[in-house]
Amino acid sequence: MRRLFLVAAFLASTSASAQTHCLPGETDLLSGLVGSTEGGFSGDKILSLCADRSSPPFGQISYRFGRQGAVELEYTAPRDGFFFADEQSPSPRSTIYSLYFRKGGITYAVTECMGMLCGIRDVKLMVFDGKRTIASLDSEPDRFEVNTSIDKIKGRIVKTRTSGLNYDEN
Repeated sequence: MRRLFLVAAFLASTSASAQTHCLPGETDLLSGLVGSTEGGFSGDKILSLCADRSSPPFGQISYRFGRQGAVELEYTAPRDGFFFADEQSPSPRSTIYSLYFRKGGITYAVTECMGMLCGIRDVKLMVFDGKRTIASLDSEPDRFEVNTSIDKIKGRIVKTRTSGLNYDEN
């Protein structure tokens, strides 16, 4: 019985932290599984935001996306450019914070909805071609860990700018 408890405790303690693309020495700002929720959650890709230190202001932030051990897209500021921060209030009781970047005409936005109308903290990865949404992947609440809220991610590599994108579309 004790052995079963120890195994269960180990699995519970590593489930969220094992789902990351952050490298040794980096701080895991947020990481976990993202995917489609239509007809039930079907996510097998990991979204991670990683930083060079444990608290702002950050000198380097990396966005990594893909299956465990196979990063499909990486964007690191300042090497690849800047991240942009945006804040929208679709209602008086909720705010959507985003951290986004542009690559090859496509905008990748990590959004975090906070407030009464969001339910539990809601993190999404949204991808735009111009202003048209081409992907919206939800986080799996039990397998996604937010260590630093998006609205707290600051540094010389994060510029505040209104995106004009509709994060509340889905």
